[in-house]
Amino acid sequence: MKRYAIISDIHGNAGALSAVLADINLRGIINVINLGDFFFGALQPEKVAELLRQNPMVCITGNTDREILENTDKEGMPHVKADLSAQSINWLKSLPKTASIDNLIFACHGTPESDNEYLLEKVTQHGVFVYNDEDLIEKTKNIKERIILCGHSHVNRVIYLSNGKMIINPGSVGLPAYLGNAEYRFAMESMTPHAKYAIITADGDAINVEQVNCTYDWNEAAQIARENGNENVAKFLLHGRMPKDLRVS
Repeated sequence: MKRYAIISDIHGNAGALSAVLADINLRGIINVINLGDFFFGALQPEKVAELLRQNPMVCITGNTDREILENTDKEGMPHVKADLSAQSINWLKSLPKTASIDNLIFACHGTPESDNEYLLEKVTQHGVFVYNDEDLIEKTKNIKERIILCGHSHVNRVIYLSNGKMIINPGSVGLPAYLGNAEYRFAMESMTPHAKYAIITADGDAINVEQVNCTYDWNEAAQIARENGNENVAKFLLHGRMPKDLRVS
């Protein structure tokens, strides 16, 4: 039997990451897989980097990690770049985009081909919907591993496919909701403010998955976001959903 802790989308939230790591350590899990988007956000990117250096794990990069390295002019990027050390930037440069673990688990941030697309969710003018079984089998047909991990949407899900594979999104450690703007304006909401991660227990052909919600001081995190000039992120952190003034109609 082997256990894995799956974390993703920390987004600079050191308080949430500390709570998740403490829970993982309390459970005695030593195999940790991190699906990226470590630093970008309105909180404490370098404190997150320090925690990651202190806790070895398998890491891959996400879309905002790539954007940090590409020096994009994304809103909030100056705060992140000013806070991160050269050591943390160099660490980002060393990471792969995907990973295979124990011939059992395939890890990507968004999809196997893109860090900026959703594997499980389809965004439409009528809302966000999970792809059907046939579509997900087609999207993952080149992956040989039985368990497929993805992040990016920040919504925790476990999807069992009819071909016997599983797709798991552990949810977001540090940002439980956000407002997306692509072809359509849309909301990603986990519906709680908790720091989220997943545990996979593999015992031969038996695969068990536990989704974990950890309490931490999200009021403090929201206050840090406000002090760094992002009231919307503060609201997302407090509620895990869109506040009334930002709801997508």
